[in-house]
Amino acid sequence: MFVYRLTKPIDLFDGLVPLRRWLTDATAGQTSWALAAVLALGDAATDVGWHGDMRHLPLVGALPTRPATTPYLLVKQDNNGDTFLVTTAPPGWLGETATQVQVPTRDIGAWEPDDKPDQSFF
Repeated sequence: MFVYRLTKPIDLFDGLVPLRRWLTDATAGQTSWALAAVLALGDAATDVGWHGDMRHLPLVGALPTRPATTPYLLVKQDNNGDTFLVTTAPPGWLGETATQVQVPTRDIGAWEPDDKPDQSFF
């Protein structure tokens, strides 16, 4: 997983989807990816300068990679708006405009246990 800290913060979020809404229709694999992305940001925090806070809930977008697209998680820090992207896409052009760190992707199973607990407390 690659974690990028953009050299210039961004505030234009056209085309991005709030993580909460994106997870509403997410597959088990997509949910697993989102959890791994959040954990990767935490793993890379010291190296990219993330202090653990967020200005708003994360957003999800897609990078144009061939032959398809690759999702990314966007997080804004609640300081001067430092912007972080977390994705499995290798640096490419993004590496020229960001500080980058590669961390191991956490292995998060994309399945639900068979014995589901009573979920009435949700």
